[in-house]
Amino acid sequence: MKEKFKNIFFKSSKVMNGLLSLKAVNIWAIIFILLICILYFFNRVSDVLNTIILGLLMITMCYPFVVYNLRAYLSERPKFILKFIRQETKNPAQLFHIFSHRSFLYGIIIYSFFFSLYIGMIIYAIGIIFNYNFDLSWWCYNLFFLTSALFSIVYFMYHISVKDISTKKIKVRIRLYLAIIATITASLFGLSLKEILFPLITYLGIALAWLSFFVEKIESEQE
Repeated sequence: MKEKFKNIFFKSSKVMNGLLSLKAVNIWAIIFILLICILYFFNRVSDVLNTIILGLLMITMCYPFVVYNLRAYLSERPKFILKFIRQETKNPAQLFHIFSHRSFLYGIIIYSFFFSLYIGMIIYAIGIIFNYNFDLSWWCYNLFFLTSALFSIVYFMYHISVKDISTKKIKVRIRLYLAIIATITASLFGLSLKEILFPLITYLGIALAWLSFFVEKIESEQE
Protein backbone atom coordinates (compact mmCIF):
# COMPACT_ATOMS: atom_id res chain seq x y z
CA MET A 1 0.00 0.00 0.00
CA LYS A 2 2.76 2.44 0.95
CA GLU A 3 4.77 1.72 -2.20
CA LYS A 4 1.68 2.07 -4.39
CA PHE A 5 1.00 5.55 -3.08
CA LYS A 6 4.68 6.42 -3.40
CA ASN A 7 4.65 5.47 -7.09
CA ILE A 8 1.47 7.48 -7.63
CA PHE A 9 3.09 10.60 -6.16
CA PHE A 10 6.24 10.22 -8.25
CA LYS A 11 4.18 9.81 -11.43
CA SER A 12 2.03 12.79 -10.47
CA SER A 13 5.17 14.89 -10.03
CA LYS A 14 6.27 13.98 -13.55
CA VAL A 15 2.84 14.93 -14.89
CA MET A 16 2.98 18.36 -13.20
CA ASN A 17 6.49 18.97 -14.54
CA GLY A 18 5.23 17.97 -17.98
CA LEU A 19 2.35 20.44 -17.78
CA LEU A 20 4.82 23.23 -17.03
CA SER A 21 7.19 22.29 -19.88
CA LEU A 22 7.58 24.20 -23.14
CA LYS A 23 6.52 21.11 -25.10
CA ALA A 24 3.16 21.02 -23.32
CA VAL A 25 2.65 24.74 -24.01
CA ASN A 26 3.35 24.22 -27.73
CA ILE A 27 0.96 21.26 -27.93
CA TRP A 28 -1.76 23.27 -26.20
CA ALA A 29 -1.22 26.22 -28.59
CA ILE A 30 -1.50 23.96 -31.65
CA ILE A 31 -4.70 22.33 -30.36
CA PHE A 32 -6.21 25.68 -29.42
CA ILE A 33 -5.44 27.26 -32.82
CA LEU A 34 -6.74 24.15 -34.59
CA LEU A 35 -10.05 24.34 -32.73
CA ILE A 36 -10.36 28.05 -33.53
CA CYS A 37 -9.79 27.31 -37.22
CA ILE A 38 -12.35 24.51 -37.22
CA LEU A 39 -14.88 26.76 -35.51
CA TYR A 40 -14.23 29.51 -38.06
CA PHE A 41 -14.40 27.40 -41.22
CA PHE A 42 -17.26 25.15 -40.13
CA ASN A 43 -19.26 27.82 -38.33
CA ARG A 44 -22.36 27.42 -40.46
CA VAL A 45 -22.18 23.70 -41.11
CA SER A 46 -23.82 22.37 -37.96
CA ASP A 47 -25.01 23.82 -34.65
CA VAL A 48 -24.16 20.53 -32.98
CA LEU A 49 -20.59 20.71 -34.27
CA ASN A 50 -20.31 24.29 -33.05
CA THR A 51 -21.39 23.42 -29.52
CA ILE A 52 -18.96 20.49 -29.41
CA ILE A 53 -16.07 22.69 -30.54
CA LEU A 54 -17.03 25.41 -28.05
CA GLY A 55 -17.04 22.81 -25.29
CA LEU A 56 -13.61 21.52 -26.34
CA LEU A 57 -12.31 25.10 -26.44
CA MET A 58 -13.46 25.62 -22.86
CA ILE A 59 -11.69 22.44 -21.80
CA THR A 60 -8.45 23.55 -23.49
CA MET A 61 -8.79 26.96 -21.84
CA CYS A 62 -8.42 25.23 -18.47
CA TYR A 63 -4.76 24.55 -19.27
CA PRO A 64 -3.46 28.16 -18.91
CA PHE A 65 -5.27 28.47 -15.58
CA VAL A 66 -3.75 25.17 -14.43
CA VAL A 67 -0.23 26.25 -15.41
CA TYR A 68 -0.58 29.70 -13.88
CA ASN A 69 -1.91 28.39 -10.58
CA LEU A 70 0.67 25.60 -10.40
CA ARG A 71 3.36 28.24 -10.67
CA ALA A 72 1.67 30.84 -8.48
CA TYR A 73 0.46 28.56 -5.69
CA LEU A 74 3.02 25.75 -5.81
CA SER A 75 6.42 26.78 -7.15
CA GLU A 76 6.33 30.51 -6.33
CA ARG A 77 5.48 32.41 -3.16
CA PRO A 78 2.07 34.08 -3.38
CA LYS A 79 2.36 37.54 -1.90
CA PHE A 80 -0.84 37.31 0.12
CA ILE A 81 0.27 34.32 2.21
CA LEU A 82 0.88 35.42 5.76
CA LYS A 83 4.23 34.61 7.33
CA PHE A 84 2.32 32.75 10.04
CA ILE A 85 1.19 30.23 7.43
CA ARG A 86 4.23 29.93 5.18
CA GLN A 87 6.71 29.96 8.08
CA GLU A 88 10.25 30.18 6.65
CA THR A 89 9.52 28.35 3.40
CA LYS A 90 10.26 29.95 0.03
CA ASN A 91 7.21 28.57 -1.76
CA PRO A 92 4.08 26.47 -1.11
CA ALA A 93 5.81 23.33 -2.43
CA GLN A 94 8.29 23.54 0.45
CA LEU A 95 5.45 24.25 2.85
CA PHE A 96 3.66 21.13 1.61
CA HIS A 97 6.70 19.02 2.53
CA ILE A 98 6.29 20.03 6.19
CA PHE A 99 3.89 17.93 8.22
CA SER A 100 2.12 20.72 10.06
CA HIS A 101 -1.30 22.22 10.66
CA ARG A 102 -0.32 25.26 8.59
CA SER A 103 0.55 23.29 5.46
CA PHE A 104 -2.63 21.23 5.78
CA LEU A 105 -4.73 24.38 6.21
CA TYR A 106 -3.13 26.06 3.20
CA GLY A 107 -3.68 23.02 1.00
CA ILE A 108 -7.22 22.31 2.08
CA ILE A 109 -8.22 25.90 1.23
CA ILE A 110 -6.04 26.99 -1.70
CA TYR A 111 -5.40 23.71 -3.55
CA SER A 112 -8.95 22.49 -3.04
CA PHE A 113 -10.45 25.77 -4.27
CA PHE A 114 -8.53 25.87 -7.54
CA PHE A 115 -8.83 22.14 -8.21
CA SER A 116 -12.59 22.31 -7.73
CA LEU A 117 -12.64 25.34 -10.05
CA TYR A 118 -10.91 23.37 -12.82
CA ILE A 119 -13.29 20.45 -12.46
CA GLY A 120 -16.25 22.83 -12.48
CA MET A 121 -15.02 24.39 -15.73
CA ILE A 122 -14.66 20.97 -17.34
CA ILE A 123 -18.13 19.92 -16.17
CA TYR A 124 -19.58 23.14 -17.57
CA ALA A 125 -17.81 22.51 -20.91
CA ILE A 126 -19.17 18.96 -21.03
CA GLY A 127 -22.61 20.43 -20.39
CA ILE A 128 -22.14 22.67 -23.44
CA ILE A 129 -21.10 19.71 -25.60
CA PHE A 130 -24.16 17.67 -24.64
CA ASN A 131 -26.46 20.72 -24.45
CA TYR A 132 -27.19 20.18 -20.77
CA ASN A 133 -27.42 22.92 -18.15
CA PHE A 134 -25.68 22.03 -14.92
CA ASP A 135 -26.55 23.72 -11.65
CA LEU A 136 -23.17 25.43 -11.21
CA SER A 137 -23.92 26.68 -7.70
CA TRP A 138 -24.60 23.12 -6.52
CA TRP A 139 -21.59 21.69 -8.33
CA CYS A 140 -19.14 24.36 -7.10
CA TYR A 141 -20.50 24.02 -3.58
CA ASN A 142 -20.01 20.25 -3.44
CA LEU A 143 -16.87 20.07 -5.58
CA PHE A 144 -14.97 22.21 -3.09
CA PHE A 145 -15.98 19.91 -0.23
CA LEU A 146 -15.12 16.82 -2.27
CA THR A 147 -11.70 18.13 -3.30
CA SER A 148 -11.02 19.14 0.31
CA ALA A 149 -11.66 15.55 1.33
CA LEU A 150 -9.46 14.21 -1.48
CA PHE A 151 -6.67 16.63 -0.57
CA SER A 152 -6.81 15.40 3.02
CA ILE A 153 -6.16 11.84 1.84
CA VAL A 154 -3.42 12.95 -0.55
CA TYR A 155 -1.73 15.09 2.11
CA PHE A 156 -1.50 12.41 4.76
CA MET A 157 -0.63 9.58 2.37
CA TYR A 158 2.12 11.73 0.86
CA HIS A 159 3.74 12.24 4.25
CA ILE A 160 3.44 8.54 5.06
CA SER A 161 4.73 7.15 1.77
CA VAL A 162 7.21 9.82 0.60
CA LYS A 163 8.29 11.70 3.74
CA ASP A 164 8.25 8.55 5.92
CA ILE A 165 6.27 10.10 8.76
CA SER A 166 5.45 7.35 11.25
CA THR A 167 1.95 5.92 11.24
CA LYS A 168 1.69 6.70 14.96
CA LYS A 169 2.08 10.43 14.31
CA ILE A 170 -0.39 10.22 11.45
CA LYS A 171 -2.98 8.44 13.59
CA VAL A 172 -2.61 11.02 16.37
CA ARG A 173 -3.17 13.84 13.87
CA ILE A 174 -6.18 12.09 12.32
CA ARG A 175 -7.75 11.59 15.74
CA LEU A 176 -7.12 15.24 16.59
CA TYR A 177 -8.92 16.39 13.44
CA LEU A 178 -11.75 13.94 14.05
CA ALA A 179 -12.12 15.35 17.56
CA ILE A 180 -12.18 18.90 16.19
CA ILE A 181 -14.80 17.93 13.59
CA ALA A 182 -16.95 16.25 16.22
CA THR A 183 -16.68 19.31 18.49
CA ILE A 184 -17.60 21.72 15.68
CA THR A 185 -20.51 19.52 14.63
CA ALA A 186 -21.89 19.44 18.17
CA SER A 187 -21.58 23.22 18.52
CA LEU A 188 -23.45 23.91 15.26
CA PHE A 189 -26.80 22.43 16.28
CA GLY A 190 -29.47 25.07 16.01
CA LEU A 191 -27.28 27.50 14.06
CA SER A 192 -27.84 28.60 10.47
CA LEU A 193 -24.17 27.93 9.71
CA LYS A 194 -24.78 24.20 9.88
CA GLU A 195 -26.22 24.24 6.34
CA ILE A 196 -22.83 25.44 5.09
CA LEU A 197 -20.44 23.59 7.36
CA PHE A 198 -22.19 20.24 7.75
CA PRO A 199 -21.40 19.08 4.19
CA LEU A 200 -17.75 20.08 4.58
CA ILE A 201 -17.49 18.31 7.92
CA THR A 202 -19.18 15.24 6.43
CA TYR A 203 -16.76 15.05 3.49
CA LEU A 204 -13.75 15.56 5.76
CA GLY A 205 -15.08 12.93 8.15
CA ILE A 206 -15.33 10.43 5.28
CA ALA A 207 -11.79 11.32 4.14
CA LEU A 208 -10.37 10.83 7.63
CA ALA A 209 -12.22 7.52 7.94
CA TRP A 210 -10.57 6.27 4.73
CA LEU A 211 -7.24 7.59 5.96
CA SER A 212 -7.62 5.54 9.12
CA PHE A 213 -8.16 2.47 6.95
CA PHE A 214 -5.08 3.19 4.80
CA VAL A 215 -2.91 3.74 7.87
CA GLU A 216 -4.11 0.51 9.50
CA LYS A 217 -3.51 -1.30 6.20
CA ILE A 218 0.09 -0.02 6.02
CA GLU A 219 0.69 -1.02 9.64
CA SER A 220 -0.66 -4.53 9.02
CA GLU A 221 1.61 -4.91 5.95
CA GLN A 222 4.66 -3.86 7.97
CA GLU A 223 4.12 -6.48 10.67
